[in-house]
Amino acid sequence: MEDKIKVYVCSLREISALDFVDKDSMGHPCVTSRHDICTGLKNLPAGSWDGYLIGEEAKVLDVVSEFCRENGVEYEVVDITNLRFLSKMKLVFKRIKAPAVSFKGKSIEGIPTKEDLEVLIANSI
Repeated sequence: MEDKIKVYVCSLREISALDFVDKDSMGHPCVTSRHDICTGLKNLPAGSWDGYLIGEEAKVLDVVSEFCRENGVEYEVVDITNLRFLSKMKLVFKRIKAPAVSFKGKSIEGIPTKEDLEVLIANSI
């Protein structure tokens, strides 16, 4: 089995306009169309997620997905918000904070460049 690059992110839950309105505001177009009220959010790729990525998490995922597509490497997205307590504690002991990228025990915190990912994979082989 080949090892995958793991991308650690913290997603946000979907926020609907209906979560923030009272019965007097129900006729407003923003509420009746059920659009998200937050801007700048990015949908997570296909998977078991029900949240959004914002800021650095979205950029990390873009860089890693493009790198993996170009180099034929697989990656896995680990959404820390959906992990159980013990799994989160294991990440704390490994000193991994989202957003981060990990491969065979080595990790990069923050937004990596393609060169960083190449070095990460080369040093781990």
